[in-house]
Amino acid sequence: MEKTLAEEIGAWLLSEMDSRPKKRSTTYLLGKHWEVLPDVWPPDPVTRLFTTWLPFTAGSRFLEVGCGAGMTCVVAAQHGCASVVGLDINPRAAENTLLNAQRHGVSDLVTAYTSDVFDALDSGAKFDMIFSNPPQIKMSNGREHSMGAEAAALDPGFMMHRRFFRHVGEFLAQDGRIYMGANEAVGDAPELERIAAEAGFVGRKLRTEPVQIPAALIGLTPAVKAAADEHGILSLDVSMFEFRRP
Repeated sequence: MEKTLAEEIGAWLLSEMDSRPKKRSTTYLLGKHWEVLPDVWPPDPVTRLFTTWLPFTAGSRFLEVGCGAGMTCVVAAQHGCASVVGLDINPRAAENTLLNAQRHGVSDLVTAYTSDVFDALDSGAKFDMIFSNPPQIKMSNGREHSMGAEAAALDPGFMMHRRFFRHVGEFLAQDGRIYMGANEAVGDAPELERIAAEAGFVGRKLRTEPVQIPAALIGLTPAVKAAADEHGILSLDVSMFEFRRP
């Protein structure tokens, strides 16, 4: 049976992570260098888009669920957020976020914890802005989720999305906003909106922009070739949604 485009991209993402050097490295985005530890998903063009789209407000309390290398947390602190918390199921990602906060001079404002969704938060914690760019790919490829980078790509059945919206209200300030990234080529934006609505949130799409990837990087399988343009480029729409209480 031929794989779907989402399955092909998911397999490619995992192979990219498997092939990365198992040593500390750096990447350059938004005019800065970012430390990347082994087994941490590196900041990429999608991270850059979402980070620049977020409407940071001076003095606000910011939470990121799935902080990765910490680029968004650092930028939130640099844009005046009074407190910034990053959560990630990958312990190396929490460590990585603190490294980059120290590197860029905001370690007094940024805290990061190893956490399965919200588990590490105190019950009374409240945030004005909660952001997540969760794993987008619902496929189950027979591999167990690791505590490392694989958990950043795969969410079979959108179970992580469901847990997020089931509990996010406990930590959202009264007039707070939730911002969530979505890859509309490999994810399921309509299901995301349904899950949020079932949890009592109303949403709207803030922005959409295509990210272009040479099809040959993924592999010229039937699904990839069918989605590519005449120049061999895949154009994958990524979007940001805003959710709030009615």
